[in-house]
Amino acid sequence: MDLRITIVLLSVFINGGHCIKCYSCKSLESDVCEETIETCPGSRNTCKSSSEKKDGSSKWSVLVKECVPKEKCMIGIYGGETGLVSVQCCNTDLCNGADGVYKGSFLLLLSPLFFYFLCH
Repeated sequence: MDLRITIVLLSVFINGGHCIKCYSCKSLESDVCEETIETCPGSRNTCKSSSEKKDGSSKWSVLVKECVPKEKCMIGIYGGETGLVSVQCCNTDLCNGADGVYKGSFLLLLSPLFFYFLCH
């Protein structure tokens, strides 16, 4: 098999270990919190965002973003002690940000450069 084809196939199918990164913050006063990026350890492989809407209010508040184990993240809107609680979960890097935009893989960004050198 041609060496170039072998290199391409290996780069596509070999995946190194990966820890997910999530935004992490807690805000008790508003729907915005200072976000820091946390590399989630081992079994905490899911990003979670929770917010609360107090009874009689039209605004969501008490925002929490964190890493959790997948089995501890149940998506939905639930009745809490003082109002509604909304829970969202995702499992890609920085997916629990405000805009919900997925930040692409660094390797994906380098692929055109890789193929340029491979073919020339």
